[in-house]
Amino acid sequence: MKAFTLYGPRDLRPEDRPEPEMGPDDVLIDVRRTGICGSDIHYYNHFRIGDFIPQRPLVLGHEFAGKVIEVGKNVTSISVGDRVTAEPSIECRQCSACRSGRYNLCTNLKFIGTAATVPHIDGGFSERVAVPARKCYVLSEEMDYGAGALAEPLAVGAHGVMRAGTVAGNRVLITGGGTIGQMVLAMVSVAGATDITVADPDPFAREFALSHGARYAVDSTQEGLATELYARGGYDVVFEAAGAPAALNFGYAVVARGGRLVQIGTQPDTVTLPANLVMSKELNVIGSFRYAHVFPMVLDLMKSGRVNVADLVSAVYPFGDMQAAMDRAVSRDQVVKVQVSQE
Repeated sequence: MKAFTLYGPRDLRPEDRPEPEMGPDDVLIDVRRTGICGSDIHYYNHFRIGDFIPQRPLVLGHEFAGKVIEVGKNVTSISVGDRVTAEPSIECRQCSACRSGRYNLCTNLKFIGTAATVPHIDGGFSERVAVPARKCYVLSEEMDYGAGALAEPLAVGAHGVMRAGTVAGNRVLITGGGTIGQMVLAMVSVAGATDITVADPDPFAREFALSHGARYAVDSTQEGLATELYARGGYDVVFEAAGAPAALNFGYAVVARGGRLVQIGTQPDTVTLPANLVMSKELNVIGSFRYAHVFPMVLDLMKSGRVNVADLVSAVYPFGDMQAAMDRAVSRDQVVKVQVSQE
């Protein structure tokens, strides 16, 4: 099959790859739409994310949807011809985290399209992907493949909002107006937050947020802004979705006394933590890692129309133009989400 394989920093090559190996509990998906994630961009630029370093050339892509063309002998929940999206995290179901229901913290977790686990599992920058049937969700008739490929990043946002507890009636700040920040915006809006601010240095991201439910959008690099916002009372809940130390520090500066800060973005290995603010404000600092148990919910929200994420797709490129799609995503020029189509 055809795939685009990453061999090193900015070394993405089209090539023929072996067909995925299927187990008796797997289905084979003919990929129709794949999103380019911020982590894909980081792998592309650096050939690593933190300690996750590819041990071999890697096929990226963990946001994908497509049509089932083959099912394993034990599969009864999914049929050939079903249009599906896939949850790319594959938990062991045996460790203490899995047994407690927090399978996103699985100590033996496998993740499609990344170097997070060895051996790696190639992802959706290819024509076909094999996925356990239990990790596949049938798309409703109203949902196209582009929307199906957005279920994964929406799940990240949904899990982060659920980690915060109730946000109804709260003053909420989201640092970062990229895909995940916009997904958090969609989820806090449907969850009842009434005063939502998005902070991002990029004017396009701010304008997009204002047109999609944010009450305010601010440039977090503006001198004196953090002091001004905190003097106005600060924010009950801050979601850090930028993955930048400056954004994290901004969040700590403006979160209200007794407030909550949810870290979704991946930070560098070492950052300066304002520990005395955590103490003196009595902050609740909450981590949010990927997702667990939220795919059915986000798909229902998308199906009902209560959450509309279609506008987040800024550009769609043919599969053969994967390099151009990656270049556009890397540029971050007037884009929230870039997808690649094989329809």
